Amino acid sequence: MAKTAAELKEEGNTLFKAGKLTEASKCYAEAERVDPTDPVYSSNLSAALYEAADYAGTVDAVLRAWRKLREKSDAKPDLILRLSSRLAKALSLGVRARTISRDTLGTREADIRTLRDAAVRSVKDGAKSPAGEELLLVWKEWDATEIDVEAFAEKSDEASAALSRMSLFSRPLDDVKEYYSIGNDPIIDLLDGWGSRTDPDPLDLNKLPKNCLSEVAFLFGGVGDGRHAFGTLSGLHDAYKALPKAKRVLLHAHLTMLDIHDATIARDLCMLILLDQLITTTDAATRIEIKATLMYMFLAAVMPSYCYDRLLGVMRDLQQRLTTDSTPDLPSWIHLNKDAIPAVLHTLHYWLTTEKSTKQMLAHHIHQNPDALRREQELMVMQTGSAALQRLMDDSVREQRRELEESIRSMSDEMLMDLPFVPPGTSPAEARKLVERNMDSLVDTLQSSYALKGRIKGLEELWYEKTKVCMPPKELRSRHPGFEKAWERVKSESGRMGKATRQALARQVTRSLLTSTSTQDANYNNPKYHPGGDGYPDLKLDAFEAPSFMADFDHRNSPDGAPVDLHTLTWDIASAFFEEVVAALKGLRGRVTVELICGGLSEELAKMRFKGDVTRPPEFPRKYTRMWLSNVPDYTHGPMNMAVYIIPNLQDHEQAAVACNCLLNMGVWEGGDDQYFYTYTHLLPKDIPRFLGCRIIRPQAVMEILVMGAQPLPRPLTELASRDELTTWLTRVLFNTLITGHSRLPPNNVRLPHNLVAFFGLLMHLHRVGFPAHWLSDFLARVLSGRMVSDIAPYDGLWPIPVQDAERRVQSRAFENVIATAYYAIPFALASALPADFSRDPEDIQVYEAKLTATLPFKMNWDMFMGSSSPLEPTSRLLFYRPSVVTPKEVIARMPSIFEGRTSPPPGSFFVLTAQELLQYQTRVRFRLSRRRVERMKSEKWCMLVYRNDDRLPATRPVPVADWIVVGEESP
Repeated sequence: MAKTAAELKEEGNTLFKAGKLTEASKCYAEAERVDPTDPVYSSNLSAALYEAADYAGTVDAVLRAWRKLREKSDAKPDLILRLSSRLAKALSLGVRARTISRDTLGTREADIRTLRDAAVRSVKDGAKSPAGEELLLVWKEWDATEIDVEAFAEKSDEASAALSRMSLFSRPLDDVKEYYSIGNDPIIDLLDGWGSRTDPDPLDLNKLPKNCLSEVAFLFGGVGDGRHAFGTLSGLHDAYKALPKAKRVLLHAHLTMLDIHDATIARDLCMLILLDQLITTTDAATRIEIKATLMYMFLAAVMPSYCYDRLLGVMRDLQQRLTTDSTPDLPSWIHLNKDAIPAVLHTLHYWLTTEKSTKQMLAHHIHQNPDALRREQELMVMQTGSAALQRLMDDSVREQRRELEESIRSMSDEMLMDLPFVPPGTSPAEARKLVERNMDSLVDTLQSSYALKGRIKGLEELWYEKTKVCMPPKELRSRHPGFEKAWERVKSESGRMGKATRQALARQVTRSLLTSTSTQDANYNNPKYHPGGDGYPDLKLDAFEAPSFMADFDHRNSPDGAPVDLHTLTWDIASAFFEEVVAALKGLRGRVTVELICGGLSEELAKMRFKGDVTRPPEFPRKYTRMWLSNVPDYTHGPMNMAVYIIPNLQDHEQAAVACNCLLNMGVWEGGDDQYFYTYTHLLPKDIPRFLGCRIIRPQAVMEILVMGAQPLPRPLTELASRDELTTWLTRVLFNTLITGHSRLPPNNVRLPHNLVAFFGLLMHLHRVGFPAHWLSDFLARVLSGRMVSDIAPYDGLWPIPVQDAERRVQSRAFENVIATAYYAIPFALASALPADFSRDPEDIQVYEAKLTATLPFKMNWDMFMGSSSPLEPTSRLLFYRPSVVTPKEVIARMPSIFEGRTSPPPGSFFVLTAQELLQYQTRVRFRLSRRRVERMKSEKWCMLVYRNDDRLPATRPVPVADWIVVGEESP
């Protein structure tokens, strides 16, 4: 028997209360079909559609209910009021979401007007009520929105692009970038997975849809020395050869090498050019010299003069190619982003014009042998008190012992009989028993010759400890008088070298070897950033760690191949590694492009999403199959930033993923991965999908690899956090953005640099995830109107944040720049919540510059008495204030109590900006403000200064508003 309309309505009500909005809507729609005369069914349907964020459907359902309702003489005024209020809100949100157009409004104009008029009359004729006040407010919101209906449709993309160009991060007091020339992690092939021992998660090209084979794209954020890009090229070639012929013809792959430091991009470009020379060169002697140049450039502090000359030749050639108004004449498979060319040319000029002493370079280079590395790690455990890091070291040692035992037991009878402690005439069975009885001491002996990661200390390392120079290939040793003879002695005497030989070699090294110029950075000449400012990097590293990683990679597909032994040279390993890369480039000719971009990871990906990457060829990918971020998230707000600003650039299939490791501070996470996630996101790993709409594929960020993936958006509302959960979490995130905690001393320092621009971007992301726009509108309206009051406390202690956690109020002016910039892209109804003097015109926002005089000392080192004194920590804020009303030191010192409402400076006497365009606290700052606001500030004689948000100390002297200039009018 068919259900009645009343029964369907009751069923819908039950589903509605349970949050099952889609099912409830179906019941109400069916009830309306069964009884098309009763307005209550259309009204209920409109309520369900509104909560499900179907604003266009809401408008239609409301107007159907109104047409039925106005024909009734006994129409209930409160129902008219609810329908009218819901209509106004749905109209405002639908226009902003671009689901309601001017044409749609035109066909419904009469019904909209009559419903509005009827409700407003009933409010004006009756007593005041909260519902009546809300009605007037939401129609006021619609009046402000209706004026700009066309603008929301036409300017949305432009406003989104403008928002993407605003800085997401609080800036450090000084904008210098640290240069890391030689990496220190195992080589990863992104087709093989993430380099983890467990859950390798390979990328199977054969399982990709055919249309995706032409769009395979990899991004390497914080690309460093390019090792993972080179490894992925080799792996891509293997995967290409394994594809069926019909799929091979479809494959095209794109690799984006991205780094924030121009020297990194310049260095990687030089290596790519050398690889291209190997592709096109057939002469054996020339090929050896090119590979030697790559080896020394990739791994060493100094290089032979012939390698140095070849490298400088590459640099001069690049200078000429890049100094052109047209597209640079680079090999067809290499593309340097046009925006990066000036910075790369600047770096090349420095490398070509700087002269460094080989003797001094080597004096700054310390080879950390395995024992030294182990001692340093033990010292870090002592300094941090990290039980987690101690467990990591213990587990590594145990795993190493297990592998050594397996290797010994797997030795052939012949190999066992050759062991020096096995007596002659012993049978193989007796030899094995002897080995088992002495396994512990045998493993102890072998382990003492291994680094923590399991490499053999060979004869070349004994040579290196005395010379700090990699042994050149045999074919080139005639160019190094004395090397061959000394090397033979090292081999015959187990590494011993007489004093006279060492002195002769030292003289030869200083005469015939030159500094590896691409390890140099101009900031090494500045005593501010580098002790002494002598121009030389402190290369304190295990010089044989990278070759051991190369060797592991070389043998990944043939573990039974030629082993690395005491006589293996770095040359043997590096030559095989680069030959494989070259073979891959040849085999993939016409099927692979390598792109280099110099910029911030989040910023460059935002450009791609909003089509602001106008200097890239339009056919280049804007979404990636896989992304490896190294430990960039350590510096950029961890998984929160990944979810909001990185994952949206993943392709839409199950194998697409982004991964990173944790290197900056892995010893600080006593609470493990839960504490890691909570510190960055205020969520536990299990809650990330419910709030941020992405997948956690591997949550082991602290000791392994963090892997995250995308999900189709928007998500069903039933899979997401409730409205109360969302509001509580957003309040916590906002408060901790405004009032931050403090970082510990290295190596326990944590960076949480997101500012209010990033928070606003989070709100936009949550709308894409599937949270209804009216949830987010109501939250933001409370913030902007000054009605947000909460008992949630920001965490202002030492980071990381424990996994647990007065009235607090937020200044609305801090949002003015971002709202005015992104106004026509914002899917939230907030016009009526904005203060009267709030700008909503993108043209009104201008960039101002002020000259600064520092008050805080410049200290690169950390001081236990001064706290977080490094100027490179992203902790800066701008305080704008009226000197006649408040003093800056008082406001800064009392910021937490002001936030909590315990102290109340006069209204309108100060505000704080968390985002700056540029900051070098000893010279200048650039910031965005409303032009009209600045004119008012001039009449009231405002000032601005920079302060640190962590230790709450002024970093500069005040700058009067009269001294600010508009960028572009009076400044370069």
